[in-house]
Amino acid sequence: MPTNVTPEFDKQRQIYEDTEGLEKRIVELEKLLSFVPRHKGAERMKGDYRKKLAQLKAQLDKQREQDRARRSGGGAEEGVVRKEGAGQVCLVGVTNSGKSTLINAITNAEFEVADYPFTTPIPTPAMLSLEDINIQLVEIPGLFEGSYDSGIGRQSLAVARNTDCIAILIDLSQDIETQMSIILGELDRARIRLNREKSAVRIERVGLGGHQIYGIQYYEGTRDDVIDYLHARKITNIIVRFQKPATHQQFVDAMDSSVAYVRALVVATKGDAPNSKERFQELDEKYGERFEIIPISAEKNENLDGMAWALYLRLDILRIYTKIPGKRREVKPIVLPVGSVVEDAAAKVHKELFVERFKSAAIIRENDKIKRRVVGLNYPLAEGDVLQLSHR
Repeated sequence: MPTNVTPEFDKQRQIYEDTEGLEKRIVELEKLLSFVPRHKGAERMKGDYRKKLAQLKAQLDKQREQDRARRSGGGAEEGVVRKEGAGQVCLVGVTNSGKSTLINAITNAEFEVADYPFTTPIPTPAMLSLEDINIQLVEIPGLFEGSYDSGIGRQSLAVARNTDCIAILIDLSQDIETQMSIILGELDRARIRLNREKSAVRIERVGLGGHQIYGIQYYEGTRDDVIDYLHARKITNIIVRFQKPATHQQFVDAMDSSVAYVRALVVATKGDAPNSKERFQELDEKYGERFEIIPISAEKNENLDGMAWALYLRLDILRIYTKIPGKRREVKPIVLPVGSVVEDAAAKVHKELFVERFKSAAIIRENDKIKRRVVGLNYPLAEGDVLQLSHR
């Protein structure tokens, strides 16, 4: 141990050594590392502490995995609502945040609305009609601190893990920070990452080659930090690619195949309540950079259409209409993911005729400079395209 350490270092070292519990020890060790002297004699000590930090983090991750497996009991998370319509949106919020009232206002459903907690006891679907498509809405029972530890909580969060989009409902008549803390905390415990870049870190398990790490300049730590973590998890052969700026948590998430990445927005309900404008401003200031926030009032029917279209845009889908020569286009669209090409639409119409025996395709775009163009199977589609297919 170098003799010229600071009093702050000695004090923090004692705090770290006296601390119990993996999570707390990790926090205190990270603080201790920030006090390590910056001279050559302290390099070995710093390296030892960094290895210890990696080991503690690996132990914590393993402990969490074991806890999740024990809680799930091999099947407790199977409460998945079958997806219907063009996409599925889960409405997530604390109890009495206005989920049932909102669904009743924009669908033909008649969910029970009451001022007592947990009016909706299980995940319950309803269908929102938006022009010529249907979007499935699923009301999740109100979240509370510790939801993930309960059977119905895990079942509800399992539905949210598999949904296409999560709408976080925040009641503007209640405390903003309390609601967001509970909701984001429980979603995080269920390993649901909202509006995160899944592609920031790419992991590939290999049989040989040791630790191959690329793009370390995008990582918040060092190459040694990554290697120490992998050693602590007893992972010997792996390729780690940091493709975008990434935190340690994103690296850990990439190592865990059970992490779900879901798009999300915030719906601010009860915009007609007293002091709702002030609470909306607080919500926007604190969370506006991370989430799009849509203010509504279901009671007064305010901005419900705007909210419905915001949900549609979060689904990342396209509406494509087919047309037979000499006739009007079909009324009901084909729904495809954004980024789809003509072949994807042709396969949905009739794979044998329009893919295997494909001759040509014409796309009609009324708002384009070129109204009609003949294209091939790899041509990218756009929202509202009218597609005319022909086969040999």
